[in-house]
Amino acid sequence: MARTKLNERQLDVLRRICHGGTPITSDDSGIAATVYALRTRGLVTTAWAHGRWTAAPTEAGLRHLAPTDVTPAPRPSAGAPSAAPEAAELISRVQQAGGTLHIANPTPDERARVRRALHAARADHLVPDGHRLQHTGRDKGDLVVTLRPGPPPRRPTPPSETIPVPDNLSPERLHPAAATAHIPACPDCQPRARRILHALCHAAEAKNYTVSNPATGSAVSLVITIGDDSSFPLSFHEGSYEVPDPSGAKYAWQRVSGRTTRPSHELQLSIEHTYAHRGRRSHWGDRQRWRLEDKLPTLFQEIAHRAHIEYERREAQQRKEEETRQRWLTAMQQARTALLEDHRLKALRTQVQAWQEATAIRAYCDALEDHHVTPDVAEATTAWTAWARAYADRIDPIPQNPRPPEPPAITPEDLRPYLHGWSPYEPKRK
Repeated sequence: MARTKLNERQLDVLRRICHGGTPITSDDSGIAATVYALRTRGLVTTAWAHGRWTAAPTEAGLRHLAPTDVTPAPRPSAGAPSAAPEAAELISRVQQAGGTLHIANPTPDERARVRRALHAARADHLVPDGHRLQHTGRDKGDLVVTLRPGPPPRRPTPPSETIPVPDNLSPERLHPAAATAHIPACPDCQPRARRILHALCHAAEAKNYTVSNPATGSAVSLVITIGDDSSFPLSFHEGSYEVPDPSGAKYAWQRVSGRTTRPSHELQLSIEHTYAHRGRRSHWGDRQRWRLEDKLPTLFQEIAHRAHIEYERREAQQRKEEETRQRWLTAMQQARTALLEDHRLKALRTQVQAWQEATAIRAYCDALEDHHVTPDVAEATTAWTAWARAYADRIDPIPQNPRPPEPPAITPEDLRPYLHGWSPYEPKRK
């Protein structure tokens, strides 16, 4: 039987599957297309387990590498000698370019080759002293490699705590919130998603958080509540990809133009988006270099950080409201004092005006009595002055021993003119 002709990349992947020490799984999304091509040729098989497939060689695949091609797949090594010349050449090219090497839209193979050279340059200490080597465009777009003065950037410290997710767990042992959670994923991913929620529930309760399921009909899978006011809804999502849909073709010779979607078995967990935390990370999921389970501590750190931010905001809001309330109470007290002051001034002015009027009447009566009047009007004048003096005695406050007036019954509207824009009913301005 003639041997199937493979390109170099396919041969390399086949060697890794047949002789490599590390299993090839769907986590290695960068070579998934090559695995599918080998599977189509009958050289490998892919078996699903625990939400992902694992590639295994067939008899045809093993025969394809024997006896002329039995070289085991090269294992990545930080100090591989084959990458050192490429690393030295890359450093030289960056230096000749003035510290910035720009590679426009490289091919995937060239992009991978540059990344290997960058790794070897750092591992073999080929980067000049006092400089750091960085790059952008790891997976798409232009690839830009820079060599700049300064220490290498610090890598973020991985989370110290871990959230273990069990590999197998019977439905009876699931946390109640995880067992009843709404998870929009394919049946193959349901057990894994529930195990992840199970681990999150136990980790949350260990921190005295509260876990619960949302109301019926919600797309949210789980709600984690910290304290009494900070709730964080978590939602699962599963990716998908398009494939040709032959169901629309009536004849074998007809061109298949329809497309349909299939689940990718890649899970993503999201915190509900709110404008209170806009700009912060809210999605964690399966990637080529990690799985969702590896990112659960980071997700928990984000939840704790958001809870702390919300706590500080509430404290600041409460302080602001209390300061506003104190200013309003002060304004209300000052308004009452000013109203009482005006009430007393009004009473005082009334008394002074009455006293002045009584004094003026008596002086007038004295002047009238001293005036020589004719006998025909003397009796009438005497009666008039007597009445006038009696009236002066009635309005004169001095003989009545005047006291401060009684405080008036004050209503909120009475205080409004004295509040300078404050509401008389609540600590708010107009």
